[in-house]
Amino acid sequence: MRFFLIYAALAAFGALIYAQASFNIDLLAQKNEHRFGGIGPDTSYHYSSVWGYTHPNGREYAIIGYWNGTAIYDITNAPNVVQRDTIPGPTSYYNYREFAVIGNYLYIVSEGTGGGQAGVQIVNLSYLPDSVQHVSNWVNGSITRSHTIKSYGNYLYLNGSSANSGGIVILDATNPTNLVQLGSGPAVYSHDCFILNDTIYTSNIYNTTNCMTIINATNKNSPTVVTQFTYPDPGLHNVWTTPDRKWLVTTDEINVGRHARLWNIQNLNNITFAYEYTPYQTATVHNGYFKNYLLFLAHYKAGVVVLDCANLPGAPTVKGYYDTYFGPANTGYHGAWNVYPYYNSGYFVVSDMQTGLWLFKFSNTNGITSNGGEVPSTYKLEQNYPNPFNPMTKIRFDLPEASNISLKVYDAAGKLVETIYDGFQVAGKYTADFNASKLSSGVYFYSLVTENFAETKKMVVTK
Repeated sequence: MRFFLIYAALAAFGALIYAQASFNIDLLAQKNEHRFGGIGPDTSYHYSSVWGYTHPNGREYAIIGYWNGTAIYDITNAPNVVQRDTIPGPTSYYNYREFAVIGNYLYIVSEGTGGGQAGVQIVNLSYLPDSVQHVSNWVNGSITRSHTIKSYGNYLYLNGSSANSGGIVILDATNPTNLVQLGSGPAVYSHDCFILNDTIYTSNIYNTTNCMTIINATNKNSPTVVTQFTYPDPGLHNVWTTPDRKWLVTTDEINVGRHARLWNIQNLNNITFAYEYTPYQTATVHNGYFKNYLLFLAHYKAGVVVLDCANLPGAPTVKGYYDTYFGPANTGYHGAWNVYPYYNSGYFVVSDMQTGLWLFKFSNTNGITSNGGEVPSTYKLEQNYPNPFNPMTKIRFDLPEASNISLKVYDAAGKLVETIYDGFQVAGKYTADFNASKLSSGVYFYSLVTENFAETKKMVVTK
């Protein structure tokens, strides 16, 4: 089964889709302070990837690459976003820069090697919010550049470097300022990778015979291939799995598809296709990241889209989207490069190649809060607590699937007195806070209605 999400067909959400369209995502801030430089006029390349960092004191930071360096923004007090420091870096013809963070250290790679900034830039972030310290550059033998870098535990993984034919190279960062090169994966070009525990999933974009290689890296000095995998018209740029390693997303930057595909990987010897997500018009899905079962997708020419995949192998549903790109959809490599969704605050950041840093959060849900990432198996409306109450009570309910829902309060005569929430909500367990300060003492009824469920319960207000 193929899953096609065509924006113009989303009549259920009551929106016409065009540049700057959005659904269920609020823009908190946008910074475009480094666009004067790089390649071409204002419509061309100025920014690259974005990543995130949370200081031990809880403050949150966005890290974004621009035409000749890296900028660090404090996003903690959004919408008051403040640039705290910059780190000069090498230039490449399209201002390439990618990041990984271990502890309080930032590691920056680029495909550029000029200006004495070759290799892996090592930056100490612990002095924030005052400043950062560029400690040194790590260069070892022929490793002077890399396409991407990822981290897991105390290890760094270089992709597309100037060693091992661009295949995976593993670095030990136990001493964060004295990196040690360990083993390498197969000498097959790796564009990017995802690591969970001791398993590496690589994106072999230019290898159509084996477009994904899964590697056992229990022995970091001698990684071994578990399996290799391909599919029709691959252009595998990025790969990521759900935390339970049941499902995997692949994004294709080149060739025919340029889509995101979801795969069942519970048996690595029998990886099976589940769904294909097709962005609207001719936008290209560039990077995808799972945060629990929410899939965040960054698109060239289409901004960010978030899919709720909690019902896999059922069809994903749309959690939200926001288009950061102002131009037409057929203009090459423009728009959102990357998205980082892993802040404790629930914020997420996007880097747009033309317009810089975008800071988002999901729209408010009128007093409804999520009770964690668990997806229930059945619908449920619980008895409010406390009951009787004055004036505050809590109403808990479970949604096993995404749905348009309404949670309303009626008096004893059946007259509507309060709409707590009316709109779309993804699957999960929720709590609604209800304030009855405007109501008189008496018996009331609250009702939860979804597309496949309806239930009503009694509550008592005492004053």
